[in-house]
Amino acid sequence: MTTAAIESGIEKRAGSRREALAWRRLLTPWRAGLTLLGLASAFITLWGLQAGQRSEYYAAIALSMSQNLSNFFFGSFDPAGTVTLDKIPGSYWVPAIFVRLFGFSTWSVNAPNAIATVAAVLIVAVTAKRLFNPAAGLLAGAAVAATPIVAAVARSNQPESFFVLAVALVAWAATKAVQRASLGWLIGAGAFVALAFQMYMLEAWAVWPALAAAYLCTRQPWLKKLWHVAVAGVASLALSLTWIIVVWLVPASSRPYVGGTIGNNPFEMVFGYNGLGRFSATSDSTAYRSFTPPFSGSAGVFRLFNEQVAAQIAWLIPTALVSIVVLWMLKRDRAVTVFLGGWLVTFLAMFSVVAGMHQFYTASLAIPMALLLGLAFARARAARMLWAQLVLLGSAAAGAVLIGLYQPGYLYGFAIAQAVVAVLTGVLLVVLHRRRARQAEPRQAEPRQAGWRMAGLGVLVGASLLLTPAAWAVDVMNHPSSINPIAGESSGIGAFGGGGGPSGGAGGAGGAPTGTAPGTSQGAAPGGMPGRTGGQDGGGRPTTGAGGLGSVGSSSGDSALIAYLEQNRGSATYLVATFGAQTAASLITATDGGSVLPIGGFSSEDPVPTLEAFQQLVASGELRYVLAASGAGGGGGFGSGGASGTSSSSQIQTWVTSECTLVSDSSLSTTGLYDCAP
Repeated sequence: MTTAAIESGIEKRAGSRREALAWRRLLTPWRAGLTLLGLASAFITLWGLQAGQRSEYYAAIALSMSQNLSNFFFGSFDPAGTVTLDKIPGSYWVPAIFVRLFGFSTWSVNAPNAIATVAAVLIVAVTAKRLFNPAAGLLAGAAVAATPIVAAVARSNQPESFFVLAVALVAWAATKAVQRASLGWLIGAGAFVALAFQMYMLEAWAVWPALAAAYLCTRQPWLKKLWHVAVAGVASLALSLTWIIVVWLVPASSRPYVGGTIGNNPFEMVFGYNGLGRFSATSDSTAYRSFTPPFSGSAGVFRLFNEQVAAQIAWLIPTALVSIVVLWMLKRDRAVTVFLGGWLVTFLAMFSVVAGMHQFYTASLAIPMALLLGLAFARARAARMLWAQLVLLGSAAAGAVLIGLYQPGYLYGFAIAQAVVAVLTGVLLVVLHRRRARQAEPRQAEPRQAGWRMAGLGVLVGASLLLTPAAWAVDVMNHPSSINPIAGESSGIGAFGGGGGPSGGAGGAGGAPTGTAPGTSQGAAPGGMPGRTGGQDGGGRPTTGAGGLGSVGSSSGDSALIAYLEQNRGSATYLVATFGAQTAASLITATDGGSVLPIGGFSSEDPVPTLEAFQQLVASGELRYVLAASGAGGGGGFGSGGASGTSSSSQIQTWVTSECTLVSDSSLSTTGLYDCAP
């Protein structure tokens, strides 16, 4: 063999070794685990999403906002820009972009939520890893992915998932700020709070007390710390209020009416309708027409552990509270502990006292809980604090068994299995602890082997802590829900009434038959929710109550109505006017952005348009058809029980039923269609 051949062989072997080493450095347990975590989260949230369900109300918002920049910025509910949704539209900007890029479909309005959730899982994992080690990161990320309500809302087009992503970014920046005592990172955290404010308004500011307290725990002169908190707080406040101030400054004639308000004022919408009006102690129906969802039981200390909410979020609440104690006793990064612990306690208190809420409002609790759990267990393990590890495992297993009792026939085997795995893992931890204690000098394993062994132990620990909620999260794929997404055997919201006329009281006739809204696979009816006579089942899902009349029926009924309207509208600007946003939403989505006038906005109670303005639309030929109540007692929009008799909607309805002609056509199954042609 020649010297050249020998040298060539040596060079090839050296190259192979370098390539193998490069792959080994790349494929670390942390990177492999993070990749698997991201794929698992994507599977739970994205798989089969195109065949899922959507809220027609929020789908119509995304579709309308995609029409033009004005609708996009203001968050217009209808394509014509008549009235906005009853929130700051931050959570809908990305879905509107998706609709613009990919066309309108169930997938294009639901996928942004799923992607936001996967991003939140990965951000939490990276944050916890930076705070301590890869084990903490993977456990924290897995805890977010395994939270049932997080998975449920991720597979819908409800607005919560982007708020979860925003507060995950707050956690990422805030922990850097308190660790480094950095004004720059504190301002960054405040900016992410402002971003979260665009998603869910005042709830975002509830992070600030814990963040300020944590920063004041850093080792700096007091005046400097106070100055930093003040600067970052003012910057966060200014950024938070940007959208509100811009809308307030734009003349009312140049923008849509601000939904949910009496005075067409964005400050009222945010701080009244979505603020003071949500708490029983400060709500005033004459000042704020707030909608308080009745899906989570009565306010109180134990609300988050009641039958409606516990299985959605409460699995790890006791374990997270124990984690605060463990982290405090470990005396490391106490400023981080103050931030995460204070954040968790503040949010627990807030969700316990708010007058009414959807279960999915609590999804944001997953972020501080996951970080506390991941850090506490990983640090206790590194510090050889055996009792803390065992208590964390035991509290999670006990929570799974006890919460599972609410629905003992539903996935309860996983709760039992989790308890068994927790016991076995606890025994293993005791054995490993004693073995390490007997060794005078612990043997140093090769780093790669140690990493993979830790990964194996991590799987057992993860199963001991998260098996049951993870099973609930995965099972969400079998029980989609569009209006009130929750995990569980029956995640649907129940039957709906129609879009409804505004004149009824709390009682009244039942809703018109509900059907499958266009583009959905199951009966997500477009009509308004049941009126106040409706109750709730044990899972917080409303039973059928007083619905609305003048509703859209089945999808075939939708098609017949739309065909009739398009054939007979003539030169009218609006295809039809409806009372409330619910029926309008189904017509907007069914016509791929048709111009439908939602009288009274979301709840049928917004004073838009006024009777005079409505009459002008009819007189000018811009509006011909109105879908109104066909009998007395029609329910209103979401839980409103109908608008008052003095509201603009009621005045318009009275005028329509007396001055317009009831359409009688054998091709229509829809009731209550009026022709107002002069």
